[in-house]
Amino acid sequence: MKTKKTVISSLAVMSLIVGMAGVAYGVDSGQGGGGQGKGGGQNADFERPEGWTDLTQEERQAFMQGQGIELGSNRSENANRPEGVENMTEAEKEAHRIANQSENAVENVVKQTQKRFNKNAKKAENYKKFNGELKEKRNFTDGKQIKNLEAVEFLQQRGILDGYGDGSFKPQNSINRAESIKVLLESLGETPDEVVNSEFSDVPDDAWFAGYVSKAKRKGIVKGYEDGTFKPGKTVNQVELLKIAFESFGIDLVDYPITSISDSGSWYAPYLQYALNNNLLDEDDLDLGGGMTREAFSEVIYRLIQQQENL
Repeated sequence: MKTKKTVISSLAVMSLIVGMAGVAYGVDSGQGGGGQGKGGGQNADFERPEGWTDLTQEERQAFMQGQGIELGSNRSENANRPEGVENMTEAEKEAHRIANQSENAVENVVKQTQKRFNKNAKKAENYKKFNGELKEKRNFTDGKQIKNLEAVEFLQQRGILDGYGDGSFKPQNSINRAESIKVLLESLGETPDEVVNSEFSDVPDDAWFAGYVSKAKRKGIVKGYEDGTFKPGKTVNQVELLKIAFESFGIDLVDYPITSISDSGSWYAPYLQYALNNNLLDEDDLDLGGGMTREAFSEVIYRLIQQQENL
C-alpha cells in the first residue's frame, strides 16, 4: 500500500471546520433574565434558581448535579462555555464554538503529525531546534508547480534553502552535492566557514558553497574523490542523500532492523528502511538511483525536521 502525502496546514483545517455543519453550542434558549426560567436542550424542564445568571459555571454545575441533571459536553454547562454567554448574540456564540473546534482540530493534526513521523524514530544528536527569526515568505513564480509548497516555504522561511535570482524555485531540478550540503548544514543551525582553504581542486575559495563544503569536510559529513575533487555540481541520488542526511543529523542506524527492503544486505537498506518507516519518503516517489529533485529533497528535510521537533 502506497504512502500518500497528507501534510495538512492549520489554515486548511480552519477552512474545513468553518465549512462543516456544526453541533448546537448548547446554551440556554432565551429564558435568560435575572430570575427563574427553564433550561434549554435535553434538560429543558429543570427550574433555575433565583440569581442564576450571577452564578459561576462551577456553582451552576454543582446545582444541576445536585438535582440529578445529566451534564453533557454539548449542553448548557459546556466546559468551554465563555463568561457572559447569556448576553452573546447568536453570531458571537457561533464564532466561539468554531474557534473552540478549530483549536481542538489543530491540536489533533499536530498529534497525528507526531505519530506519522515517529515510528521507531531516533533522536538526532546533531539537531538543534530552530530559534531564529523567520524570513519573509517568498512567492515563487513557479509556486503552482510545487507539489508541497508548505514544505518549501517552511525551509525558505528558516533560511535553509531559497529560490533562484529570477524568482523561481525550479522544483523539478535535480539537487547537486553543493546544494545538498548547504541545505543540511542550515537545517542543523550550522553556518559556513568564513575562512576557507579549500582542499578540493574544483571548489574555489570564493564560490558561494565553499564555506559549506569546508565546514562539512571538517565535520566529517563529506569526503572528496580520489582525484582530489568534490564535484559540487554532480547530482546526488535518493539513497545517497538519505544516508548523508541521517548521518549529518546524527541519527544512529547501526543494527536498524530491515523489515521490508528486499535487498536487506545493501549499504543503503537501513537508511531507506528508516525513511519509509517514518514516512520521510513516499513510496510513490522511490527512484533509488535517480537524482532527487529539489522539491523531493525539501519534502524529506521538512519531514525530518518535523520528526525531530516533535520527539
